[in-house]
Amino acid sequence: MTAASKTALEQELGAFLERYAAVYNRQAYAELLEMWDTSEPDAFYMAEEIDPPMYGWTAIRAYFDRPGSLDGIRNEYSEIRARHLAPDLALATYRLRFDIAVKGMQPLSSFDRVVAVFRRCDGQWKLRAYAEAPQAPLTMVRKLARNSRSLGPAEQKALLKTIQGLLEDNVPADFAEWLKAQA
Repeated sequence: MTAASKTALEQELGAFLERYAAVYNRQAYAELLEMWDTSEPDAFYMAEEIDPPMYGWTAIRAYFDRPGSLDGIRNEYSEIRARHLAPDLALATYRLRFDIAVKGMQPLSSFDRVVAVFRRCDGQWKLRAYAEAPQAPLTMVRKLARNSRSLGPAEQKALLKTIQGLLEDNVPADFAEWLKAQA
């Protein structure tokens, strides 16, 4: 989507997300939380690596109160699609690509789809709810393997077969009977 084809709302939220990424990438979490609508008591943050979702400000602040846990992070947001839910309320989906260096680990790179709710407060957009929505494991691994610098085609195929096997191993014992009952 070109800048010219983006709606005014998508451009506004794109500018917000550029600022949000800059603050996040500096790990300035107190400043980052100022970009949230803290008047919303039921705010939630669903990070892909944390289960269950974090509801309320105690949990969200605790998530961001991790000084020194990262050597660095780079978030980039793109493919923003948005619509108004009300004049000062918006829903957006976008893509998050991230590179992260957790202390004591090799850097990682990945991506997520995101859905977020924004509220305009005193003329400025603020986050109200945020959920990362990774793709199914087999789909995500297939995309990651395609860009791998260390796996050849045969190794990629073996990895995908292993992931598929793990997913098959997790099918509940009652699923076959459930399928028969649906027919």
